[in-house]
Amino acid sequence: MKHRRRFHSGKNRGGNANQGGGGPQGGFPDDLALEEEMAEAEAEAAALAEGGAPQGLPGMPDDATAEDGGEGQVRPQLPAAPPRIIRVQDLKRKTAAELMALAEAEGLENIARAKKHDLVVSLLRAAARRGDHIYTEGVLEIMPDGYGFLRGADSSYLAGPDDVYISPSQIRRFALRTGDTIAGRVRSPKDNERYFALLKVDTINYEPPEVSKRKVSFENLTPLFADQQLKMERGNGTTEDITARIIDIIAPFGKGQRGLIVSPPKAGKTIMLQNIAQSIAANYPDIYLIVLLIDERPEEVTDMQRTVRGEVVASTFDEPAARHVQVAEMVIEKAKRLVEHKRDVVILLDSITRLARAYNTVAPSSGKVLTGGVDANALQKPKRFFGAARNIEEGGSLTIIATALIDTGSKMDEVIYEEFKGTGNMELHLERRIAEKRVFPAININRSGTRKEELMLDPNDLNKVWILRKLLHDMDEIAAIELLIDRMKQTKTNAAFFESMKRN
Repeated sequence: MKHRRRFHSGKNRGGNANQGGGGPQGGFPDDLALEEEMAEAEAEAAALAEGGAPQGLPGMPDDATAEDGGEGQVRPQLPAAPPRIIRVQDLKRKTAAELMALAEAEGLENIARAKKHDLVVSLLRAAARRGDHIYTEGVLEIMPDGYGFLRGADSSYLAGPDDVYISPSQIRRFALRTGDTIAGRVRSPKDNERYFALLKVDTINYEPPEVSKRKVSFENLTPLFADQQLKMERGNGTTEDITARIIDIIAPFGKGQRGLIVSPPKAGKTIMLQNIAQSIAANYPDIYLIVLLIDERPEEVTDMQRTVRGEVVASTFDEPAARHVQVAEMVIEKAKRLVEHKRDVVILLDSITRLARAYNTVAPSSGKVLTGGVDANALQKPKRFFGAARNIEEGGSLTIIATALIDTGSKMDEVIYEEFKGTGNMELHLERRIAEKRVFPAININRSGTRKEELMLDPNDLNKVWILRKLLHDMDEIAAIELLIDRMKQTKTNAAFFESMKRN
């Protein structure tokens, strides 16, 4: 009779808070034993690279010879098949129904109402029992006690039973910091452990581990003005491309921009962020794009995940303020680590107002309260988040485009906007009057603009933009944007639009 293995959920093994005490007594692997296992894994990988047979793998024949029929003849043994490679990200990309089908094929029980994370953990345990090699990738979060965990972007860096434990000695050995993206081989938990443990580091921030040790810290890099434009125009003549083309003319932004989209409710800011994200993904596939949604509706998160080709990280409105803060900290630390490796990163944040509200909720009271109930020290951390955007002289850039809410009826939102108003170097103002007339994009041309735009734009194009602004300045906001949209619909590109201006 075939025995069926019982399904184990992460909760039954001590929960998934990742905040237990250090050492094996807290459910964590023993650091010394883990160091020995890491050395064995590295030796095994080296043997495989040289074409030799790895030692000690399940099903691998030993060096002993077998006698054939008692004649004393040595029977040659065939080498065992190499272990299968199981990638955690492949399992996480599957739907709950697909994971359930795999669990049934493995003979796991009690899976009817199991959560997706618990299904993944049970499948990985089954793979480990077969002797398969498990590989994962995640973003490191270092805890106050010195150890860390690899969090998954698919769960928006929420703690879960499938997190991978990183020992303090590993963190010191590779000079790891919170936000490092680590890929490598892991092993399954042993009897008294709750978490998978990292055995071998393959890459850190998508590069070999040796490269990471020589990187300059983000805080020591030299910030510059944005001087390389990120063009939003795709030239496909669609309605969405009209928004991108207007942004390129009225408020262009480049690599390292720190921009605000100032918007009242229902003025189209979320759709504008989607258009920007789609343009960046289409025009600059080498840029690492992160869309960070704070305090948003769950259906908007799903819509963003399905329309944007990039990493979408979200904390919905039904989650606590501490969760909003943790997500934002993980995203900005990950972005900083990538910039240290000379990568160009773009963060689209919706919205910085709600992020500031979350920081205001979790910040300890200083006794000094500003108008609207904002603590005097609460805005320092969201300003540090927004201020991280910069163009780097040594290579790489971090661009942050954030939405700021106004006209919500909340005095706190007005105070937050006033605090951030002068910190950006690009502002795009959306107007409620224009949106109420169902004219989109509802951009107020006169109030929108970019500092030092002459560093990014061609001198001839810059001159034409200034002439256009002079023509539209004395017009009503609604009439100005309607005229601009109407003229742009007659051409497919901004170059053709400027040529038509010259003829007229």
